[in-house]
Amino acid sequence: MKKTNSINFTEKIPEVSKQIEEIKITCFYMLSTDLYKIENNKLTEIIIKKFENHPATIMTLIATEDNQLFSKKHEPWKIPKELHHLKSEVDEKTNYYLDLYFKKLEKEKQSCLYSSKSNPFVKFVKFVFTPLIEMDREDELHFFFVTLTIFQNGSIIIELFEDLRSSFYTIDFLHPYTIMKAQIFPDFKKKNRIYSLNSDYQVDDILKYIKKELSSINGGLKLTESTFILHFITNMDQMNKMEFFKKDKLYTWMINAPYSVNNISSKNKSKNYLTNYFDLNNINYINKGANYIIWNDDNTNNFEFNFLKQASFFLSSATPFFQLVCLDETIMDGLEKFQLSNDKQLIKFNEWIHNYKRSSLFIYRVSHRAVFDLFSHLQNSSYFKHDEYIEKIKQEEFNLLKERNQFNELQKDRIMEIMLFIVSLVSVLQVVDIFTNNIKILSISAFITISLSIGILIYRNRK
Repeated sequence: MKKTNSINFTEKIPEVSKQIEEIKITCFYMLSTDLYKIENNKLTEIIIKKFENHPATIMTLIATEDNQLFSKKHEPWKIPKELHHLKSEVDEKTNYYLDLYFKKLEKEKQSCLYSSKSNPFVKFVKFVFTPLIEMDREDELHFFFVTLTIFQNGSIIIELFEDLRSSFYTIDFLHPYTIMKAQIFPDFKKKNRIYSLNSDYQVDDILKYIKKELSSINGGLKLTESTFILHFITNMDQMNKMEFFKKDKLYTWMINAPYSVNNISSKNKSKNYLTNYFDLNNINYINKGANYIIWNDDNTNNFEFNFLKQASFFLSSATPFFQLVCLDETIMDGLEKFQLSNDKQLIKFNEWIHNYKRSSLFIYRVSHRAVFDLFSHLQNSSYFKHDEYIEKIKQEEFNLLKERNQFNELQKDRIMEIMLFIVSLVSVLQVVDIFTNNIKILSISAFITISLSIGILIYRNRK
């Protein structure tokens, strides 16, 4: 057997990576420092109004508390005349992914969580936008779906779905790619529903457009974002039986990407080597920061079945966890961003945080104990650690805000007192004016009044 470091990685990695059966979901959790000012129901209404009839929206999913899932499909976009011979294939694959990624996946997630009035993750509105389509040298079509979801608790999530079964990985096992011959791009900025052929735009431009639209809500929202990358591998066992992965398993290569080929071959050489993973019988995962590799041990060759089982179960636990991470990270970025200028706003903000965190309590009541166990493990093994020092800093920042607000209120009270005092002195002058018309007496009284006012003002400001 040849040593691992003697392998031509440039050739070997694309070869073996083509055999990985994988769906990658990149999740962008959006949170605004202004959201505490908007009621969740109002926010949902605004987003629905903005995207429900948007030209880019091809399907809307509405989930209710009683596990009902309503879907509304729109007419698909027209493809360029040059590729009209591919229309039937485009329509077929689009419908396949709409059914797999969204209808079936959401139904499976609902079955994991069950119906509960206290569960905000059962009730949501999801907008599916028309996909970006790439065509490789063999005329195989690759679809990239972007969605926008607003949950009952006010959470906003953008997701990018990629089927990587026909893609390659670069040598660092970080960036999947296709050898693209043509690209069919949907320009969301245009009003017509017609694809552009070989546009210079990419998926990132679609994501930027959606984020920009969200930022325009309510006169302008300041949005922060937390990104989580999920790799659902449905044939992990088969891949790890390959000679290439005998020493270092596939999930080890992926979780340590990007890396140097010189230090991946040995646990002793790699400073970032990580193999600890969670096993809950029906699902395994390994994580490094915000990058997760998820697989199960089922021997079935049914790709769709495996993916739905993995994704529905993991997302049922991970979605509330990711939301809480996003909230904590946003707060840690600085409470000043929230522009809490008085105690009333501070109280409202704290109420919003409490309700946001409280929305995850449903997970303690669901019948599936495994969902809660995975949620707890995600929390306990998270790379987003908030130790006592960090929590102390957060509390100090809250206290500083409270003290500043109290000081500002005190200053307002002082100004009001001075104004009332001046008014009372003016009233005294009016009384004096009733009893005398002597200009000298009036002038002296006015001078005394002004002097006293200035003196009090100076004294107050020095306190």
